[in-house]
Amino acid sequence: MNSTMWLILLFLLRPYVIFVLSVANRSNRMQLIDMIYTDKMMLSLGALVGVPAALLIYAWTRRAPGAPHFVKQIWKNGRHLIAISSILNAGIVVAAVLGRAHKVDVYGGVQLLVSLVIVAISYMSSYLRDCFADFPEEES
Repeated sequence: MNSTMWLILLFLLRPYVIFVLSVANRSNRMQLIDMIYTDKMMLSLGALVGVPAALLIYAWTRRAPGAPHFVKQIWKNGRHLIAISSILNAGIVVAAVLGRAHKVDVYGGVQLLVSLVIVAISYMSSYLRDCFADFPEEES
């Protein structure tokens, strides 16, 4: 996977990354979470939205000849999983905007824009199409 793919996955899995970094901070475990997520529900929703991307990371770690069929299916549908995760992420931003009297902050606007760009990249990129079409063959 190339750097663009890793950046996309990092964006989609950012609630998990923030949680792990927060747990690693021994002085104040909630400081980083409180700084980025003002509402704990948004962290939970973000983690839920990141599940398709987390499945993709799992399939990447298990991508080898003789892998179970479900791993192959996850990998084969990688572009769709990325798009689903991104669309759900955009939906969270829209829901948050609707809940706050239609006010869009800069962070939400950037998050919405990046989510929509990721959807476009996932279907327009020939690299991603080829990447998810490639799975190691069974050895004879």
